[in-house]
Amino acid sequence: MELLFDSEGKVNYDKIDKDTTVEDILKAIDIFLDKNPLPCDDCGESCCKKAWSVEMDNICVNRISNWNEDSASDFVRQRLVIKRNYYREFDQYVLDKEKNCHFITEENYCTIYEQRPIICRLYICIDKSYRYNVVRELIGSTYLQALIFEDEMRNNVLSADSIEKYRRNPAVFAKGYDIALKDIFSYAEEEGWLYDDERDELY
Repeated sequence: MELLFDSEGKVNYDKIDKDTTVEDILKAIDIFLDKNPLPCDDCGESCCKKAWSVEMDNICVNRISNWNEDSASDFVRQRLVIKRNYYREFDQYVLDKEKNCHFITEENYCTIYEQRPIICRLYICIDKSYRYNVVRELIGSTYLQALIFEDEMRNNVLSADSIEKYRRNPAVFAKGYDIALKDIFSYAEEEGWLYDDERDELY
């Protein structure tokens, strides 16, 4: 797949197929930004400088914690807070902060750039197409929800039935962002985040 500017001047992608993974999108973003660098001084969003919620996903937390379950649990307890995602109707973890992201230096450099959250990796601070935003939201929601499930499993607060239910989420205990988009779309349909006719428009 390739990211490009569409006829409306918005960031879009050419096509995805049944084998396209989240990692493929992340690579396409890197290539797009190499070809179309975004000057930070002109950024209108200032996500790193305002009191936005920094949404944390399971892969990010596990990488920061060196894939140690105790360290991951400690990170969640000490650095994150639960916030309701009213758009998707589930709880998620966000960085416990008052203003700036803890991982951003005064010079606006990200100190965890290689381990940064999926939502940061997918975000491009210029106009994006509707279909790009839908894909971005579905990927983000799946991994954000996976962190909640993993943390509850680590702390033994789930029944066996609940664990089986939550394992339907393809990102639970994943080792990276190599999940196929078709699996994320199928999960999104089960959760009521995506309808069948909408799914066709994403390919």
